[in-house]
Amino acid sequence: PMDREEFTRAVLEYENTLYRVAKSMLGSEADCADAAQNALLRAWERLHTLRDPAYFKTWLTRILINECRAILRQRARYAPLEAEIAEDEAAPENSSELYEAVMGLEQKYRLPVVLYYIEGFRTAEIAAMLRLPEGTVKTRLRRAREILREELEGACYA
Repeated sequence: PMDREEFTRAVLEYENTLYRVAKSMLGSEADCADAAQNALLRAWERLHTLRDPAYFKTWLTRILINECRAILRQRARYAPLEAEIAEDEAAPENSSELYEAVMGLEQKYRLPVVLYYIEGFRTAEIAAMLRLPEGTVKTRLRRAREILREELEGACYA
């Protein structure tokens, strides 16, 4: 099993992945930080359940996705406050049209796009993380590409 030093080294190596996945699901910087912190704590506590250290990144990302979903469920209970908070969470000044379009996708399309195109996970790994059939992941990626193409082509002619 991994020791504390190996765990820390692996976490630091995947820090950017964790951030981008959390950001794609949650948007809010504060929520991203909470989700990452909770995921790391949970991962450390459950390190004994990781059968193969080669799958650490996939395993940790799966834990993070669960933490993000918990935050989203919590948020849904406090939805009326969200309208006020959303104004503070404007997109970064230098974000591209593509970034804006990806972040504008519905969650079920956005997460597979981030995991596949930005983080480089294979469709089989994404299917395992999201607990979906691999065919569903491929379909969502294809649909996301269609949506992005339509949106970005529309933006070119606007």
